[in-house]
Amino acid sequence: MTGSNPNYLVIFLVLFGAVVACGCMAAGGEDEPADRISGNGTITFVDLEGGFYGIVADDGERYLPTDLPTECRQDGLRVAFVVEPASETATIQQWGTPVEIVEIAAGDTRRTVAANATVTYIDLEGGFYGLVTDDGRKFLPGNLPAEYRQDGLLVQFSADVQDDGAGIQMWGTPVEIRSIEVIEGVLLVSGNATVTYIDLEGGFFGFVADDGRHYLPLNLNETWQADGTNVTFVARIKENTVTIQQWGTPVEVLAVDAAGNATYVAKTGTVTYVDLEGGFYGIVADGGERYLPLDLDETYRVDGMRLAFVGEIARDTATIQQWGTLIEIIDVPWVSAACGGNAGIANPAAVWCIEQGHTYEIRKNADGSEYGVCIFANGTVIDAWDYYRQTH
Repeated sequence: MTGSNPNYLVIFLVLFGAVVACGCMAAGGEDEPADRISGNGTITFVDLEGGFYGIVADDGERYLPTDLPTECRQDGLRVAFVVEPASETATIQQWGTPVEIVEIAAGDTRRTVAANATVTYIDLEGGFYGLVTDDGRKFLPGNLPAEYRQDGLLVQFSADVQDDGAGIQMWGTPVEIRSIEVIEGVLLVSGNATVTYIDLEGGFFGFVADDGRHYLPLNLNETWQADGTNVTFVARIKENTVTIQQWGTPVEVLAVDAAGNATYVAKTGTVTYVDLEGGFYGIVADGGERYLPLDLDETYRVDGMRLAFVGEIARDTATIQQWGTLIEIIDVPWVSAACGGNAGIANPAAVWCIEQGHTYEIRKNADGSEYGVCIFANGTVIDAWDYYRQTH
């Protein structure tokens, strides 16, 4: 019996230890351990409040580490991280979720980014298009589809980061687009194509563009439904449209003519008031080209307005303005709800009319086009631009 006392002592110590442990766990139950967050991200220098480093995770979440190691304070450094929210920590930065680093290491596996962004034309190294996300990150897509190369287009995209994709641009993080779609704006396509009869699903006509791409016109007039016809066209891409043909990209034809008969332009640009020759409105396309519309509707005569437009170059027309390429507007399929630059500056003719104590009014011609008039107190009505030129 005496020899077995040590065994009783061991059992007693084990039970006592368990009781103590349970007591600590209970005591700690009032403060639940913080939920850990892990993932991949990019160290980002934020130039606010004197400057600091944060982590932008690949899912777009932003974290503000209170104890980021010195060796990790490198803008653009890719890291794999584990953090805990610092719920009781107040910061002056007002950026991201305050966290404490649990683990962090440079480098990670292939990663995907997904975000909303603005397609932006960068006038460097011959010019190229990049993506600037809503939180300011810059990505350089190596495979941005041609129809998305429109400055100011708002898109939602996902892409794979290309660690070895450095190019001559030295701008943004190189990525390979996985998926992309428009949030705000329209996708326009223009060029020459051959009308082609496709003997599938009962037969239909498609466009085979000179660059080899296939388009399925949803509204092709019977006049152009002739196999082998060479045409020039402008069309609006119909995203998220499913057809039984399962051939080509569905489009809505905005203009079509025999190849060589017309020259169409389909651009996104900014309406610009030009204070020459009495004043007029032009459109500066995102690529820098200047267009002088002969028939710009009064609705769009707002300096700084962003829009997408389709026009036909007016070949045999001369004007006194000597500014830009003359075009006849065919369609304005998209106007930005938020203009840039000097957005909201009103039509000078309208402003002048009102400032002189008269009434400004927009009226319509029989063909549906609009024009502005200035109405005097005695009932006299005069074209607003004529009045502006005569008295300004």
